[in-house]
Amino acid sequence: MKKLYIIGNGFDVAHGIHTDYWKFRTYLEQNYPEFLGKFEKLYGIQQLDDTEPWYTIEAQERWNTATNKDLWSEFEESMGHPDTTDMLNFSSCILDDMDLEGGNIGIQDTMDVYWREQFGFINLLQDYVKEWIEQIDTSGIFPRKKELIGNNGDYFLNFNYTDVLEQVYQIEEVTHIHGSIESLSDISPIMGHCNKAESDKHRQWAKEADEEYDEGESSIQNAIADYLEAIFKDTNSIIDDNSRFFGDLHNIEHVIIIGWSAGNVDIPYLLKIKECVNRNTKWAVHWYNDEAYASLRRALDEVKINENYEVEYVQTEEFWDNVP
Repeated sequence: MKKLYIIGNGFDVAHGIHTDYWKFRTYLEQNYPEFLGKFEKLYGIQQLDDTEPWYTIEAQERWNTATNKDLWSEFEESMGHPDTTDMLNFSSCILDDMDLEGGNIGIQDTMDVYWREQFGFINLLQDYVKEWIEQIDTSGIFPRKKELIGNNGDYFLNFNYTDVLEQVYQIEEVTHIHGSIESLSDISPIMGHCNKAESDKHRQWAKEADEEYDEGESSIQNAIADYLEAIFKDTNSIIDDNSRFFGDLHNIEHVIIIGWSAGNVDIPYLLKIKECVNRNTKWAVHWYNDEAYASLRRALDEVKINENYEVEYVQTEEFWDNVP
């Protein structure tokens, strides 16, 4: 029986490797605080000043909890929705401060340079993701699932960037759909949103502003579109680049989801898998908590897997052979 394992971040966490989004934020805070400050500001998040007399550890913990909920708990879902209202208001303030005696003609080049300075930092995000993943050490991790050790007969679609399957389980063929460390993949780790409609909207507004000769409006709309496109995860292209892997799934009889929450950014992959596997394929969906269960149910409902396949929902601890 050929199996397809869909592996998510919970798989790494179950092995004691904390690669959740908040850990990435911690890495940025320790190594690139200026980048982090600029990034969070675009999402309406102002960091606390620990030199203020009112600052306390309790206040910081409350801030951490709120910030994690608002941005980092579902980071790739959230990053496609920056506070564009604030960005546009800020743009208006900049334009008001400029000499516009001749109208707003001739200022676009100046504004374009300004926005590149303001938002261009985001182009470093993928470099920082790669640095973060490369420094994670998996050499001391022990396997928790015997049947996975040396399993080179089944298929593995890995949404993680780490080498746990290769290093801990000696699995040779793993498809790291979003890239991995240099020793495993030619593709660097990819982190991004799937909100293409938002960037297209701002690009269209920029075009309309051009037609009205409103250079200031055109400049900021293009800048927002540039920002969104810099952190866009092009799932259609990724699927096309992995067409051979998906094409081989016609002989899959059992899909096993473990540690994966199936967020909105992942729906295209789920649709593609459904398209490729045969109609009699059985699904085993492992969920960690009620929130993960609801997310998985919602995703499988959306692509009509629940109504067309035999699906079993199982608590995650039943998947593992031992307690870490």
